[in-house]
Amino acid sequence: MQVHAGQGAWVDGAASSGDERVSLLTEIDFKWLMAGQGWWIDTTRFHRDPSYAAGFLRLALASPSSALRECAALLQAQLGGGAPGSATPDT
Repeated sequence: MQVHAGQGAWVDGAASSGDERVSLLTEIDFKWLMAGQGWWIDTTRFHRDPSYAAGFLRLALASPSSALRECAALLQAQLGGGAPGSATPDT
């Protein structure tokens, strides 16, 4: 079966679009699970300030909530897999 250049680009775009959707859903889950623990996240700052994000990921990974820990681990992997830093988030 031949794939035309336009079809290949569409398939590549759909795959990356799907990855973006999964990342967005993971981030939304993370935000709401954190809110359930009483930790409110500034999503703009979460994306722009690595130490702020790392602090929240560290808190989430130490949470008694298994759903939050799993979500944090998935989000951390999606963000590049780096270990959370030692910074404490400004809440």
